[in-house]
Amino acid sequence: MNTVRPGDLTWGKTKTNNHLVVTVERNRRIAASAEHVFATLSDPQTLAGLLPRVKKVEVLHRGTSNARVATHMAVGPFATIRSEGDVHWQKDREVVFTSRHPVSVESRWSFVPDGKETDLKVKLTIDLTPMLGPLAAMVPADQVAGMIEPDLDHALTALARRIEG
Repeated sequence: MNTVRPGDLTWGKTKTNNHLVVTVERNRRIAASAEHVFATLSDPQTLAGLLPRVKKVEVLHRGTSNARVATHMAVGPFATIRSEGDVHWQKDREVVFTSRHPVSVESRWSFVPDGKETDLKVKLTIDLTPMLGPLAAMVPADQVAGMIEPDLDHALTALARRIEG
């Protein structure tokens, strides 16, 4: 994969056992400490305000470094799907959301402190096979990446606005 730079779409795909796995990476510098960025992202309710397709988040269980959540995501103008998943975090370093059904998704948000700012990197990996079965192999990976990229850019911009004011 290429080096991630603002404004570039970086994506990769792998095919294993008829699974099409697409990974998209984006990054952004946030004018705030890693502690502040972490405090915002470690709240599972934040997802609904950041990710444009996530319409609602239910916190089913919350521990000290993890949570079980259900997200309701838009999949077109008229439909939403409910997906249960887990959020795990390492204080001031990383927040990871994973879901396996109906679609396999991992969203990894990593923080690198740089003085009074933070380099934030998001890496989203999606496997459509659990939802689409063998039809997933026919889905063009570049089109999937092209749909994910603006959502991640929107999330990073919304997060920066929320934190930076």
